[in-house]
Amino acid sequence: MESQEPASSSLLFQDNDPVVDGNFAQSMSFVTAYLRALESARGDRIINDSFAEPLIRKERLRIEKFMATTFKEAHSQSEDLLALRTRYVDEALLHRDPRILQVVILGAGLDARAYRLESLRGCNVMEVDQSAFVFEHKSDVIKELHAPQIAMQVNCIVSNLAEAGLEANLMGRGFNPIMPTFWVMEGLLPYMERDSIVKLLGAINDLSAPGSELWADIPGRILTDAVDPGTHFGRKWNPVLSVNNKTAVPYFFVAGKKSIPKVVVE
Repeated sequence: MESQEPASSSLLFQDNDPVVDGNFAQSMSFVTAYLRALESARGDRIINDSFAEPLIRKERLRIEKFMATTFKEAHSQSEDLLALRTRYVDEALLHRDPRILQVVILGAGLDARAYRLESLRGCNVMEVDQSAFVFEHKSDVIKELHAPQIAMQVNCIVSNLAEAGLEANLMGRGFNPIMPTFWVMEGLLPYMERDSIVKLLGAINDLSAPGSELWADIPGRILTDAVDPGTHFGRKWNPVLSVNNKTAVPYFFVAGKKSIPKVVVE
């Protein structure tokens, strides 16, 4: 199989209508980091990602233009939604079973948790994304910052999650299927087709040892319901409204755990 050339930043943030393809996914990696940077600069912040601003610094003007044009309709509520989502993932990692030392972040983009979360100390963190360019950019910025790595090990794996091959890609980089795993699917599944999601969840189940845990933002068993106004981590929340009819969009954060078989003692 031929390897794809990583897209340069010049292909990001096009002014025409966005298409959900590789370039759009790369653009959203920068947009997500930009929103984390905005939240981290607030006096009442509920997350503090000190890496977010350096990661988007060179692209900031183009990101802001993109946010003011293509992303204009969703921008007003995206900041709070992104902050809440990030905080819920951070909390889930903090409160996971402490025996879980293998973490896989799917659709990782410019995620920097391996460098900012103390809860990942001693962990093997595997970041999976389809964009080699995004990983290369993140690596360059981390090196420029001389940032110490909190996780014991970080592996960046280029893989298209809409296609088969996740198992081989993970196993080839040291994934241990005998160890329980914490799977993060943050902001990923809304961009995938249903058939691809089903296959991905099947692969995750096959790779997950008993006791593994999962976090995703998809409809399902509700960990928190973001369709009604409320307060989360001290932040007032108003639901995201549909661009078409201005009704509240149901948005759920979901948690799951693979059960540990009971040992029968004869």
